[in-house]
Amino acid sequence: MSLVPGFTLLLSGLFAMLAAAHFRRLRYFDRPALARNSLFDPILDGLKWILLLSGLVLILRASRAVFLATAAALLALWSYRRMIRSDFFQERLLRRDFVILRRSRPEMSDGEILFELTYRKHPRWGPELIEQMVHDYPSIESFARMLSRMEQGYRGFKGRGPSSR
Repeated sequence: MSLVPGFTLLLSGLFAMLAAAHFRRLRYFDRPALARNSLFDPILDGLKWILLLSGLVLILRASRAVFLATAAALLALWSYRRMIRSDFFQERLLRRDFVILRRSRPEMSDGEILFELTYRKHPRWGPELIEQMVHDYPSIESFARMLSRMEQGYRGFKGRGPSSR
């Protein structure tokens, strides 16, 4: 049995993951009309996992050694992504940039440095939001934690949706 169909499905699943991440980052009105449907995200989520897992199954049926190498590579990439996006790593990066900016501009306060670093990274958030974040989370640790959550699309607590009156 050939490995080509398995890798085709696997790559299609990875592409669907990229597409899902892209559409999730867009604001509602920036999405194409099809992606504004409430079922679009769950269907795309199901499709990406079905494609990925069926590709892995076809690769396993073709060659166990290739399957183990592919699964190990996917696991390593997943682990790397989780580590890079972790609160710990993001705090470390923010602290490093904070120290560098502190050395270059010692006259700036801690809040001004946090504001400057965040505004460089996310100019679309606007100065008012960033100022409020600096006010609410004055330490580097708490600020990095909230910054990481906001970058990952954190929207607060899950609760009931708006009532449909």
